[in-house]
Amino acid sequence: MRRFTHIYDRLYENYGPQGWWPLLKEDQDGLRCRYEPENSIKELNRQEQFEICVGAILTQNTNWNNAERALVSLAKSGNLDPNSLASMEPESISEHIKSSGYYNQKAKKLKEFARFFLGNPPPDRKLFLAQWGLGPETVDDMLLYAFSQPIFVIDAYTIRLFSRLGLCDAGIAYHDLQTRIMDHINKDVLTYKEYHALIVRHAKEHCGKKPVCTGCPLENMCVHARFSSGT
Repeated sequence: MRRFTHIYDRLYENYGPQGWWPLLKEDQDGLRCRYEPENSIKELNRQEQFEICVGAILTQNTNWNNAERALVSLAKSGNLDPNSLASMEPESISEHIKSSGYYNQKAKKLKEFARFFLGNPPPDRKLFLAQWGLGPETVDDMLLYAFSQPIFVIDAYTIRLFSRLGLCDAGIAYHDLQTRIMDHINKDVLTYKEYHALIVRHAKEHCGKKPVCTGCPLENMCVHARFSSGT
């Protein structure tokens, strides 16, 4: 099914490289997460891998801006470190991550993950999924962006987009859509990184809960757009 590849090409042509995963960097505006093209291809050090994993936990059930504020707070306090988080009480961690929501639960998840990370685990999906507090989307974010494993991330944006394009049902299971996509595009880490990032960008600009079809680069491919316009 070449449509998955065609959609990627169309999105990439329209938006360009997204620079995911955004990494913390100090600039004239202070410490913040920067989206830079080289983020997708650079060889990450251990601290950067951990930072991405922490970000994946913090962004659960919230938007990236809220997660970023929590990540910056941890970094400024000197606690964006597996040794620090593993030894801290969850109550102390939660003080730094309130902007991310569900901060008491996330504090416990971060402590447990830090302990797990200190064991230098191999990037094995079953192993990561066996850890408390880590679901498929969080684990796949970690494996793809921190460890460059060829696994396609599925989120609500992905299901919304492909269901509107007529490529799946809106109620499709995570694994089923993931398998369908991975069976029809080249198994390439950079493509997987960019594709997921492009879907998020597209969802924010056009394919939100209330779609903005005017100017959408996928409008002529979209079943939902045709149905809405009555054509």
